[in-house]
Amino acid sequence: MVQKHLALNKNIQTMKNIFFIISLFTIISCKAQTYPLRTYGIEYPTNSYIKDTNNELPSYEGIWKGVWNNKTIYVTLKKIKRNFTHLENKPYYMDILIGKFKVTDTNGLILFDNTNTSDDEAKIEGGKFRKSDDNYSLTYADSEMCNMNGFIKINFTDTTKTKLNWQFSDMTDIITPDCPYYNANPFPEPLPKNTILIKQ
Repeated sequence: MVQKHLALNKNIQTMKNIFFIISLFTIISCKAQTYPLRTYGIEYPTNSYIKDTNNELPSYEGIWKGVWNNKTIYVTLKKIKRNFTHLENKPYYMDILIGKFKVTDTNGLILFDNTNTSDDEAKIEGGKFRKSDDNYSLTYADSEMCNMNGFIKINFTDTTKTKLNWQFSDMTDIITPDCPYYNANPFPEPLPKNTILIKQ
Protein backbone atom coordinates (compact mmCIF):
# COMPACT_ATOMS: atom_id res chain seq x y z
CA MET A 1 0.00 0.00 0.00
CA VAL A 2 2.83 2.39 0.89
CA GLN A 3 4.57 1.62 -2.38
CA LYS A 4 1.39 2.38 -4.34
CA HIS A 5 1.04 5.68 -2.46
CA LEU A 6 4.68 6.61 -3.20
CA ALA A 7 4.27 5.69 -6.88
CA LEU A 8 1.11 7.82 -7.08
CA ASN A 9 2.89 10.79 -5.50
CA LYS A 10 5.79 10.35 -7.93
CA ASN A 11 3.40 10.30 -10.88
CA ILE A 12 1.64 13.43 -9.64
CA GLN A 13 4.99 15.23 -9.23
CA THR A 14 6.05 14.16 -12.74
CA MET A 15 2.79 15.51 -14.19
CA LYS A 16 3.28 18.80 -12.33
CA ASN A 17 6.80 19.11 -13.76
CA ILE A 18 5.55 18.43 -17.29
CA PHE A 19 2.74 20.97 -16.86
CA PHE A 20 5.24 23.56 -15.59
CA ILE A 21 7.56 23.04 -18.57
CA ILE A 22 4.66 23.28 -21.04
CA SER A 23 3.37 26.45 -19.34
CA LEU A 24 6.83 28.04 -19.39
CA PHE A 25 7.26 27.19 -23.09
CA THR A 26 3.84 28.67 -23.89
CA ILE A 27 4.64 31.92 -22.07
CA ILE A 28 7.96 32.28 -23.89
CA SER A 29 6.35 31.46 -27.24
CA CYS A 30 3.63 34.06 -26.72
CA LYS A 31 6.20 36.80 -26.16
CA ALA A 32 7.95 36.09 -29.47
CA GLN A 33 5.17 36.73 -31.98
CA THR A 34 5.13 34.98 -35.35
CA TYR A 35 4.04 36.62 -38.60
CA PRO A 36 3.76 35.18 -42.14
CA LEU A 37 6.26 36.33 -44.78
CA ARG A 38 3.56 38.22 -46.62
CA THR A 39 2.88 40.62 -43.74
CA TYR A 40 3.08 44.23 -44.85
CA GLY A 41 2.97 47.67 -43.26
CA ILE A 42 3.56 46.87 -39.58
CA GLU A 43 6.39 47.35 -37.13
CA TYR A 44 7.45 44.00 -35.74
CA PRO A 45 7.82 43.67 -31.96
CA THR A 46 11.23 42.71 -30.56
CA ASN A 47 12.25 39.10 -31.28
CA SER A 48 9.36 38.52 -33.67
CA TYR A 49 9.66 35.71 -36.19
CA ILE A 50 8.62 36.46 -39.78
CA LYS A 51 8.10 32.85 -40.79
CA ASP A 52 7.52 31.04 -44.06
CA THR A 53 4.21 29.76 -42.71
CA ASN A 54 2.92 28.89 -46.20
CA ASN A 55 6.09 26.93 -47.01
CA GLU A 56 6.75 28.95 -50.19
CA LEU A 57 10.54 29.26 -50.05
CA PRO A 58 11.48 25.56 -50.45
CA SER A 59 10.29 25.69 -54.08
CA TYR A 60 13.15 28.12 -54.78
CA GLU A 61 15.83 25.99 -53.10
CA GLY A 62 18.35 24.15 -55.25
CA ILE A 63 20.75 24.81 -58.11
CA TRP A 64 19.59 26.99 -61.01
CA LYS A 65 21.40 27.47 -64.33
CA GLY A 66 21.24 30.44 -66.68
CA VAL A 67 23.13 31.61 -69.79
CA TRP A 68 23.94 35.15 -70.93
CA ASN A 69 26.67 36.90 -72.96
CA ASN A 70 28.58 33.62 -73.58
CA LYS A 71 28.64 32.94 -69.84
CA THR A 72 26.87 30.37 -67.68
CA ILE A 73 25.78 31.02 -64.12
CA TYR A 74 24.90 28.42 -61.49
CA VAL A 75 22.97 29.93 -58.59
CA THR A 76 22.40 27.88 -55.44
CA LEU A 77 19.46 29.12 -53.37
CA LYS A 78 18.89 27.98 -49.79
CA LYS A 79 16.31 28.82 -47.13
CA ILE A 80 17.65 29.85 -43.73
CA LYS A 81 16.38 31.53 -40.56
CA ARG A 82 18.28 34.83 -40.19
CA ASN A 83 18.55 36.97 -37.06
CA PHE A 84 18.34 40.64 -38.07
CA THR A 85 19.76 43.09 -35.54
CA HIS A 86 20.09 46.28 -37.63
CA LEU A 87 16.98 47.92 -36.16
CA GLU A 88 17.83 49.67 -32.91
CA ASN A 89 16.56 47.63 -29.96
CA LYS A 90 14.24 45.67 -32.28
CA PRO A 91 15.99 42.47 -33.34
CA TYR A 92 13.85 39.96 -35.21
CA TYR A 93 14.07 36.64 -37.05
CA MET A 94 13.04 35.94 -40.61
CA ASP A 95 13.01 33.02 -43.03
CA ILE A 96 14.89 34.12 -46.13
CA LEU A 97 16.69 32.76 -49.16
CA ILE A 98 20.43 33.17 -49.55
CA GLY A 99 22.28 32.70 -52.82
CA LYS A 100 25.76 31.62 -53.85
CA PHE A 101 26.91 31.45 -57.46
CA LYS A 102 29.52 30.26 -59.92
CA VAL A 103 30.06 31.76 -63.38
CA THR A 104 31.95 30.07 -66.22
CA ASP A 105 32.84 31.09 -69.78
CA THR A 106 32.21 29.06 -72.95
CA ASN A 107 35.41 27.06 -72.34
CA GLY A 108 34.37 26.13 -68.81
CA LEU A 109 36.88 28.51 -67.20
CA ILE A 110 35.60 29.68 -63.80
CA LEU A 111 35.24 33.48 -63.77
CA PHE A 112 33.56 33.86 -60.37
CA ASP A 113 32.88 31.34 -57.62
CA ASN A 114 31.64 31.97 -54.09
CA THR A 115 29.82 28.66 -53.62
CA ASN A 116 32.13 27.62 -50.78
CA THR A 117 31.54 30.70 -48.62
CA SER A 118 29.64 30.33 -45.35
CA ASP A 119 25.93 31.11 -45.22
CA ASP A 120 26.71 34.23 -43.19
CA GLU A 121 28.94 35.50 -46.00
CA ALA A 122 26.56 34.79 -48.89
CA LYS A 123 26.66 37.67 -51.37
CA ILE A 124 22.98 37.28 -52.27
CA GLU A 125 20.43 37.61 -49.48
CA GLY A 126 16.68 37.50 -49.74
CA GLY A 127 14.05 39.73 -48.24
CA LYS A 128 10.35 39.32 -48.87
CA PHE A 129 7.72 38.78 -51.49
CA ARG A 130 6.88 42.10 -53.08
CA LYS A 131 3.28 43.13 -52.56
CA SER A 132 3.12 45.01 -55.88
CA ASP A 133 4.15 42.26 -58.30
CA ASP A 134 4.53 39.04 -56.24
CA ASN A 135 8.25 38.76 -57.09
CA TYR A 136 10.66 37.64 -54.39
CA SER A 137 13.28 40.33 -53.78
CA LEU A 138 16.94 39.85 -52.91
CA THR A 139 19.98 42.08 -52.47
CA TYR A 140 23.48 41.58 -53.83
CA ALA A 141 26.57 42.98 -52.10
CA ASP A 142 30.08 41.95 -53.14
CA SER A 143 33.12 43.42 -51.40
CA GLU A 144 35.42 41.43 -53.71
CA MET A 145 33.92 43.16 -56.74
CA CYS A 146 34.68 46.73 -55.66
CA ASN A 147 31.59 46.76 -53.40
CA MET A 148 29.30 46.12 -56.32
CA ASN A 149 25.69 45.95 -55.14
CA GLY A 150 22.16 45.86 -56.42
CA PHE A 151 18.70 44.34 -56.27
CA ILE A 152 17.45 41.06 -57.69
CA LYS A 153 13.87 40.03 -58.44
CA ILE A 154 12.91 36.44 -59.13
CA ASN A 155 9.63 34.75 -59.94
CA PHE A 156 8.50 31.46 -61.42
CA THR A 157 7.52 31.55 -65.07
CA ASP A 158 5.31 28.45 -65.00
CA THR A 159 3.31 26.21 -62.66
CA THR A 160 5.98 23.49 -62.67
CA LYS A 161 8.31 25.90 -60.81
CA THR A 162 11.32 24.75 -62.82
CA LYS A 163 12.04 28.12 -64.47
CA LEU A 164 12.86 31.38 -62.73
CA ASN A 165 12.75 34.80 -64.30
CA TRP A 166 15.83 36.69 -62.99
CA GLN A 167 16.22 40.48 -63.07
CA PHE A 168 19.23 42.26 -61.60
CA SER A 169 19.50 46.03 -61.17
CA ASP A 170 23.07 47.20 -60.56
CA MET A 171 23.04 50.03 -58.00
CA THR A 172 26.81 50.47 -57.66
CA ASP A 173 27.58 54.19 -57.34
CA ILE A 174 31.31 54.71 -57.12
CA ILE A 175 34.30 52.64 -58.24
CA THR A 176 37.38 53.91 -56.41
CA PRO A 177 41.01 53.67 -57.67
CA ASP A 178 41.82 50.95 -55.11
CA CYS A 179 39.42 48.63 -56.92
CA PRO A 180 41.36 45.98 -58.88
CA TYR A 181 38.92 46.47 -61.78
CA TYR A 182 39.08 50.30 -61.70
CA ASN A 183 40.30 50.66 -65.30
CA ALA A 184 38.81 47.41 -66.61
CA ASN A 185 37.03 47.78 -69.93
CA PRO A 186 34.58 46.18 -69.95
CA PHE A 187 33.97 45.98 -66.22
CA PRO A 188 33.49 42.38 -65.05
CA GLU A 189 29.88 41.20 -65.07
CA PRO A 190 29.36 38.63 -62.29
CA LEU A 191 25.55 38.57 -62.59
CA PRO A 192 23.20 38.70 -65.57
CA LYS A 193 20.83 41.64 -65.84
CA ASN A 194 18.04 39.45 -67.24
CA THR A 195 17.90 35.71 -67.83
CA ILE A 196 15.82 32.61 -67.28
CA LEU A 197 17.22 30.17 -64.73
CA ILE A 198 16.46 26.47 -65.16
CA LYS A 199 16.31 24.20 -62.13
CA GLN A 200 18.98 21.50 -62.22
